[in-house]
Order: sequence, then structure tokens, then C-alpha cells
Amino acid sequence: MSGSLFPSLMLVLWLISMAACGYLFWRLRRLETRRDAVTTLYLDQQQQQISALQRDLARLLSRIEQQGRSEPASLSPYNQAIELIKQGISASEVAAQCGISRSEAELIVSLYRNNSTS
Repeated sequence: MSGSLFPSLMLVLWLISMAACGYLFWRLRRLETRRDAVTTLYLDQQQQQISALQRDLARLLSRIEQQGRSEPASLSPYNQAIELIKQGISASEVAAQCGISRSEAELIVSLYRNNSTS
């Protein structure tokens, strides 16, 4: 009797181990499916954020281009003064037109009037 019990017990243990392996494989596939769904969701969110950033960048570049067209290039009071000085206008006139002090205008004269490379 013990001789026939051993193969039967082995068969039962083998069936239990196969069922356990099947269950674990099934659970693993479900976890992979969930992981894939979460990864896909994450990637979709990242793509949406990238698209929003690209739209924002395009808007900013457009604004910069519009401002560049509407305002003459680099017209700070000092840049204006440099251009006027290069045209030969006196320091007192440059100070009045650009809203800078006469000493600032004279400094710009000393730096730029005879310096044609700037």
C-alpha cells in the first residue's frame, strides 16, 4: 500500500505545484499589464507637458519677434546716446535727447566719438 501511495502523493504535489506556477504566471501577467498601463499613462502625461512647453516657447518667441519689430533695436538711453554721438551731435544735445546726465554724455563722447570700431 505504501508503494502506491508514494506515486499518488507525488502526482498530487506535482499538480499543486503546477497550479501554483500557473497562478503565479497569471498574476505576473496582470501586474505587467497594469505596469504597462501606468507607464503609458505617464508617457502620455509627459508628452502633454512637452507639447504645452513647446506651445509656450513658440508664443514667447513670437512675442520677442513682435517686440523686435515694434521697437528699434537696442534703444536704451545709452545706446541712443552712442548712435547720436557717432553722428556728431554734442554731449549737451545728447544728454537732453536721451535723458541722461551731461557727464554721462561726455563720457560716451570720450569713448565713442573717435572710436569707429564700436
